[in-house]
Amino acid sequence: MEQSHLHQSIVGGSVADLILWKNRRGGFLLLGSATLFWILFEKCGYIFFPFVTNIQLLLVVVLFLWAKSAILFNRPMPQLPNLEITEASVLMVADALRVWINNVLSVARDIYVERNSKQLFRVSVVLWTVSFVGSFLNFLTILYLGVVLSMLIPILYERYQHHIDDKLSVTYRIIQTQYRKIDERLLQKIIAKPTNKIKKMQ
Repeated sequence: MEQSHLHQSIVGGSVADLILWKNRRGGFLLLGSATLFWILFEKCGYIFFPFVTNIQLLLVVVLFLWAKSAILFNRPMPQLPNLEITEASVLMVADALRVWINNVLSVARDIYVERNSKQLFRVSVVLWTVSFVGSFLNFLTILYLGVVLSMLIPILYERYQHHIDDKLSVTYRIIQTQYRKIDERLLQKIIAKPTNKIKKMQ
C-alpha cells in the first residue's frame, strides 16, 4: 500500500500512523488520555505534581505488597517490563531540538543583527496572537487543544485536501496583499525615518 504525501511529511512511521489514525487503538488511547488528564486537572481541580506523586506512591506500594504476597503464597512475581530510554531516541530528540533552537536563533539574528523589519513584524504578530489566545485559556487547555487539533486537522486535510488547498491559496493571496499594504504604508516609513535623521545630522 502506497503511503500518502502527508504521511511521509509528518515525520513518518509510528507518529504519522498515530496522527492520521492508521493506528486507531493508539489514536483513541492518546485522545482519551489527553481528555482524561484535561478533565482531572482543569475541571476536577487536581494539581499535577501531587497527583503524579500520589499515583507513583500507590503504584510502588501495590508492587511491594504484590511481591511480598507472591513470596508468602508461593505465587509468580509481578512481571515488570524493562523500561529504558535508548541512546538513539535521546539523540533523535536532541537533534530535532537543536534544529528548532537554531531556527529560533536565526530569526533572532535577522531581527537584532540584520535589522529585518519584516521578520520583526511577523514575530510580533505571532507573539501577540499567542499572548491574546493565552489571556483566554490557560496552558493546560492550550496543550489539550493542541493534541486534539493535531489528531483532527491532518485526517481532515487528507480527506478534503483539494478543497482546503484552494481555500488556503485564496487566504494566502489576501494575507500577502494586506501585508504589502502594511509594508508600504508603515514599515517602509519606519525604515526611512532613521536614514532621514542621519542625513539631517550630516
